[in-house]
Formats: sequence, structure tokens, C-alpha cells
Amino acid sequence: MKIDIKGIIVLIMALGLMAMLGLIVYDEFSMISEPGVELDQNIVELLQMSITGIIGVVAGFVGGNKSSGCNCKDT
Repeated sequence: MKIDIKGIIVLIMALGLMAMLGLIVYDEFSMISEPGVELDQNIVELLQMSITGIIGVVAGFVGGNKSSGCNCKDT
């Protein structure tokens, strides 16, 4: 049985980043529920850029694994 450590690392990175983003969203929306507080546009931009980054990392990993550039034989 062959363990793909790179896949596990990418999975941990993506899940960790998604957990941090979830914490940021929860914190921001709990602050908004109080009267007189508005949504900070920097938080919205941070979320957009982070989600784009997650998609890029995962897509790059999947695309790199599926390439057939090396026809090496396992010995």
C-alpha cells in the first residue's frame, strides 16, 4: 500500500485554511449582529482572495498529479 504524503499535506493545508476562514466569517458576522457595526470590506476581500488561493493550490496539485510527463518504471 502506497501512501501519498503530498496529497495528505495538501488536504491538511486546505482544511486548515477553510477552518480559519470559517472562524473569520463567524467572528465577523457575530460582530455585525450588534447594532451600529458595519461589514468591513477588507474582510470580504480577504475571504475572496483566500478562496481563490485554495482553489489554485488544489487545482495545481490535481493537475500536477494527472500529468503523464514521466514514463518512469518503478523498479
